[in-house]
Amino acid sequence: MKKDKEKKKKRGKHPEPQDSAGKIQIGIAAGEPEADPLQYALTAVGGKWKLRILWALRGGASLRYGEIKQQIPAITDMMLSQSLRELTASELIARQQFQQIPPKVEYRITPAGAELIPAVELLCAWALKQIKGDK
Repeated sequence: MKKDKEKKKKRGKHPEPQDSAGKIQIGIAAGEPEADPLQYALTAVGGKWKLRILWALRGGASLRYGEIKQQIPAITDMMLSQSLRELTASELIARQQFQQIPPKVEYRITPAGAELIPAVELLCAWALKQIKGDK
């Protein structure tokens, strides 16, 4: 029984340090005067789903939760919700909630998020080259 509790404690998510506005603060919590750029980028868009969500929003149009989920069918609801929250906190996407019944929420890419799209395109081009064997 004691081991189960220890395992659950180890699995707990440790959220990234954030300022009062909810923006992720990298390096500041560790006492570093400036954030490490690579660490900041990996925290902002790292993981399996964040780049895919940005890719789904790349057109600039606002999409609802279900529309994003349709473009990324393998993602679970929990991971989509969590990733959307983190991308919103990083200010790479914007969330707009409409006061109506039933509730309506839309997400759109911000200018900061749109700046990442050319880098994602380059990453995709590199991957295609590796897959085809044109190394």
